[in-house]
Amino acid sequence: MMNLFSPFSKISVHIHPVFWLLAALIGWLSSGTVGGTLVWTVIVFLSVLIHEYGHALTAVAFGQRARIELVALGGVTQRSGTKLNLWKEFIIVMNGPIAGFMLFIIASFLLRFFKGSPDNVGIYALKITAMANFFWTIVNLLPVYPLDGGRLLSIVMEGIFGIRGIKIALFLSMLFSALCSFVFFMFRQVFAGALFLMLTFENYRSWKNSLPLTPQDQDEKIQSLFRKAEQDAALGKFDEAIHEFKEIRKLSQNGILHTTATEHLAAILSQQGKFKEAYDCLKEVKGELSTDGTLLLQQLAYREGELRHAINLGNQLYQNEPGFESALINALCHSLLGEVRPAIGWLNCAIQDGLPFPRRVLEKKEFDVLRNDALFQELLKKADSSQKAL
Repeated sequence: MMNLFSPFSKISVHIHPVFWLLAALIGWLSSGTVGGTLVWTVIVFLSVLIHEYGHALTAVAFGQRARIELVALGGVTQRSGTKLNLWKEFIIVMNGPIAGFMLFIIASFLLRFFKGSPDNVGIYALKITAMANFFWTIVNLLPVYPLDGGRLLSIVMEGIFGIRGIKIALFLSMLFSALCSFVFFMFRQVFAGALFLMLTFENYRSWKNSLPLTPQDQDEKIQSLFRKAEQDAALGKFDEAIHEFKEIRKLSQNGILHTTATEHLAAILSQQGKFKEAYDCLKEVKGELSTDGTLLLQQLAYREGELRHAINLGNQLYQNEPGFESALINALCHSLLGEVRPAIGWLNCAIQDGLPFPRRVLEKKEFDVLRNDALFQELLKKADSSQKAL
């Protein structure tokens, strides 16, 4: 005989303490009483849990593993296992809102048969269940990522346009989120307006990050090879990792995995002293590098004597994310080029941004051309005073 509860036993549930705090806060703001807060907390818990079970049970039915986490702003269903077709992904995502809407229907149905005072705890709980699940189902189906509506939009657009559809969906999600934020603020719903404003910025960042995405980034073979290469690198199997990262670059040609594999490869090559090879690798994708990748390219450019290139990279880095590392390399480059004022300016920036042991750095022979300059002498005094303060 089939055990009806066996699918539930395959799904672990983890509840973060912040979830209870937020659920209780919602209850208190909605009821203003201890009893009402308790009822609200239980209903929020059950509603979110049943919604997530809608996702998780469907994933298990399709052969995946699922884990539910109840976090600050709701629930998350983590899935692993076989990659599914888009129509199965659509059903998994859709079954969350359907589960919540079924709760609304059941609560509304029971309210028609159970009459009583609004102060009755059971009636009160049913009304809250119906209202909360109806409202949340509608909001959750808005085409804003990471709400279920945004994920459904992404699946549909990917099915129509392929990888380009994901980028279109994120862009539309950003626009719709901004519109929702504007409408909520117009009606003085500050919390909801602020939430959708935050989602607008998150969607903008996701959309911008998705622009380099290519079909190869979703290739299971390349993804599997990338995970193995990362694992080998973490275990110190650098020769295997180098071979695997090179193979990923060859298979992918471009895209996010190609760029990330290049950064990992260059980092390992640099550790092995193969600076020229690492520099040549990073130069190929210099327009797609992360901040850390660009900083490594700047360091390698300096080491290879490509001083102007290193300065240009440093300018870009410092403009986006000021830090003493890029400022110091720029100072070294300008000093070696005999450009006193820019070198001192960048040294000053490096010190202001927390350059450790500035006196020791200023004693480097690369800065000999600056030693007789009055501004450099002032930097030495500043470094001495900061060192004494420590």
